[in-house]
Amino acid sequence: MIRRGLIVMIIGVVMIIATFAIAYSIMPPTISGGRESFFPDPENLFDSVTEKQRIEPGTTFTFSHTTETSQVPLMWGLHILNYQSDDQVSVTISNIFGDKFGSFNEGDPIFIKSFIIPKADSYNFNVENQGKNPVTAVMMFTENPEKSKALTDPNSTFNKSIVPLAIAGVLLILGILVLIVGIILSIVDWKKGKNQSRYI
Repeated sequence: MIRRGLIVMIIGVVMIIATFAIAYSIMPPTISGGRESFFPDPENLFDSVTEKQRIEPGTTFTFSHTTETSQVPLMWGLHILNYQSDDQVSVTISNIFGDKFGSFNEGDPIFIKSFIIPKADSYNFNVENQGKNPVTAVMMFTENPEKSKALTDPNSTFNKSIVPLAIAGVLLILGILVLIVGIILSIVDWKKGKNQSRYI
C-alpha cells in the first residue's frame, strides 16, 4: 500500500513514453533542404486539389469545381503557398447563372469554409489578390466530408497521421495527470509512514 504512489507514477511515465513513441513513429522523414514537416499538408485532407496558380496584386483568378451531388456540404479551402503577413485575398462563390453563394475576405495562409450544395453544378471561386505581393495558391475541395476518402480510407493521411497524433495528445494529457496523482499519493504515503514510525 505504501508503494501505490510509485506504481501510479510508473504508469504515468509509461503513458508519456508511449506518447513520444507514437509521435516519433508518424514523424515524416526529412524533406528537401533539411527541413522537417511534422504536420501533413492541408491538401492531403481533401479529395480534389487544383493546380498552383500565381495571382498578381489587384487581379482575379477563377477556380472552378463541378459537383456530382446535391444537398450535401461542399468543404473548400484556399492555401496560399508563399504567404506573407500582409497578404489579403477575397473569395466570391457563384455558379454559371450568377447566383451568389458567399463572399469572404481573408488574411490567413490557409482557410477552410463550406456550404450546402443546392444542386449538381459548376461553381466558380473568384479569388482576388487584394494585397501588395503576388500570391501562389491552390484550392481544395471535398463533397460530403463525412464520406470523404481522406477520412474513410485507412491509408489516408488523416488516418495515418492526424488520428495517431490525436491519440498521442490524449495519452500525453492522461500520462501527466496520472504522474501528478502518483506524486501526490507518494507524498501522502510518505507522511503516513512517517507518522506510523513514531509509534513503533
